[in-house]
Amino acid sequence: MVRFIHFLLVMLSTSCLHAQALAVRTTETNCTPQGCRQLIGTGACAFVGNIADRSVYITAAHNVIQARTIHVGYGGTWWEARVVFKRYEEEIDYAILETQRIPASHCFILSDTQPIDGMEAIAYGYSNGVYNLKSLRARIRVTRRGHCFSRLVAKGDSGGPILVNGQIVGIIKGHDQTHTIYTNSMLIRNKLINLYGRLPDCHPPVYRKSDRASPSQQPESNRNEQFAALESEITRLKQQLTQLKQTQIPVQLIGADGSIKQEQRYQLGQPIKLRFKAVNK
Repeated sequence: MVRFIHFLLVMLSTSCLHAQALAVRTTETNCTPQGCRQLIGTGACAFVGNIADRSVYITAAHNVIQARTIHVGYGGTWWEARVVFKRYEEEIDYAILETQRIPASHCFILSDTQPIDGMEAIAYGYSNGVYNLKSLRARIRVTRRGHCFSRLVAKGDSGGPILVNGQIVGIIKGHDQTHTIYTNSMLIRNKLINLYGRLPDCHPPVYRKSDRASPSQQPESNRNEQFAALESEITRLKQQLTQLKQTQIPVQLIGADGSIKQEQRYQLGQPIKLRFKAVNK
């Protein structure tokens, strides 16, 4: 039971992260002497909160630098986005996007510090497709070029967040032969304050500093409440499974006159067998 509850807690936290590490879809027009064609690009972004009636995201500038249209995927809808700011240089690659306010319940916090060499980190992106969030676990490395992520990302991960202790430390730019290069969160954080006069509202964040306590340090009452809520949810799901097992599907044989000639019921999941008599011509 404890393992199952731990699994559910992991799934709940993963779905929360999935909601804030979002996909970006762009279109651009490419013209040659032979004609023009529309190109569709995909990448990732991080939802960092709201300013008034707008939602704010961070992505890689190269994802949107030539885009004719930009959309952010959330809640089964593609939300039209606009570029508020972009900066694309050798070591710096990020853009700030806005959409109308989305009904998201959590957001990411941009870290105001950079991690030390060897700290565990996780990167999110959409190299498996815009409906399939991928995560990579690795470590932060500090080189002469700056901070980087010790595993290589793939096409579609650009613009995704790299997290340490649940906070964004960088936005994926690309990679060299051995490491993933990212844009420093402190630079992005300062630009947001410069643009808006403050950081976007992020309540509640996916992660709070108070969450750093290990499970053994959490108050016993909080753990008991979590277990009670999960056990209640498990009981509800078991009841639904029992109802499904008892569900029967009616199969009717209808005559030419529209009347029911025969009816048989099958349990949900049971193969339906149909037998027909041979007719002599």
